[in-house]
Amino acid sequence: MTATQCSDGPVAVTGASGYIGSHVVAAMLRRGYTVHACVTDDRAADKTAHLLAMGSAGGAGKLRIFKADLFVPGSYDEAFADCCAILHVGAPLGYAGRYNPRQVYDGAVAGTGYLLSSAKKAGTVKRFVYTSSFAAIGHRAPSGYVYTEADWATDGRENDPNWSEENIDKSGGVAYAMAKVATEKQVNRAAEEDGRFDAVSVCPCVVLGPLLSRTQEGVGSWQYALARMLEGKPCPRGWQGLWNIVDVRDVAEAHALIAESDTVQPSSRFQLTATDRSGELDVWQLQKHLQTLFPTIDVGGAPDEMQAFLEQSGGKVHDGPRAYCTKAREELGLATHAIEDTLRETGQTMIHLGLLDPAWR
Repeated sequence: MTATQCSDGPVAVTGASGYIGSHVVAAMLRRGYTVHACVTDDRAADKTAHLLAMGSAGGAGKLRIFKADLFVPGSYDEAFADCCAILHVGAPLGYAGRYNPRQVYDGAVAGTGYLLSSAKKAGTVKRFVYTSSFAAIGHRAPSGYVYTEADWATDGRENDPNWSEENIDKSGGVAYAMAKVATEKQVNRAAEEDGRFDAVSVCPCVVLGPLLSRTQEGVGSWQYALARMLEGKPCPRGWQGLWNIVDVRDVAEAHALIAESDTVQPSSRFQLTATDRSGELDVWQLQKHLQTLFPTIDVGGAPDEMQAFLEQSGGKVHDGPRAYCTKAREELGLATHAIEDTLRETGQTMIHLGLLDPAWR
């Protein structure tokens, strides 16, 4: 397949108002594309104002907002018409209980099926870039194991009772991971069968970096957890192992580079993870970084449960997940942000947006 370029027509971005989706919109606008930004509610100013600001910033690209819903068949038909590429970032997430585990799974798998039907109907799509997740890569592994794009979350799960269809309704984590695996394969299969477009997946891990809207807080998300630490509270998630951090701007740039690449292989995948070991932080390293970046704030650290956890785990947190975005850097030419920049921008934008009450000293 040939790479996409501005003269080929518009590109569509699903989940355009979201954390990653907004940055993908920005990356494509910078390149001069007409971007069809797909949102579930085009009348919700809190979700569209930052997109409209991008569109009116005077750059080469142009923005059009379309209302579309993953749960509604055919709702992407209009948005995808004449598009040369689809960047499918949108997915139902379980943050703050907005969707239950079954909705997370069905919305991803069935919803992507509806979306693929719209892409086929358009007949102009050359590349379909799917935002999967490191959840589709990560599996049980010993401390220090280094994951690559060859790993799948299904590896070694043959006798794992937790990895089952029955658990989709019980566990949001299982539902999300199983959905990402199923949808990656669904998208690849659809592209191969259709023959008019190819598909490539992006698998981000702990995504941090600047927020563009208050709606991107994502209660329970990684950025939300970091914000709680800047409020002087204990780290609420990920403290049993490492935060494997990638900048949201790098994730977005990878989407754009894939869309325009003339060397990327069909059905390939790119894990968007730490650049190197500097981006793999345990809770104490994370606290130290944040304390240095925000010296006037009392930054929270490990929770009270840590001591009991260490007694049961031999005195160490899990040395993982270890994973690096080497493939994206080498094959796409992706230039990544320094971890200090990523952490600083996350905290500063959340403070600016009023999403946290800093524990000022």
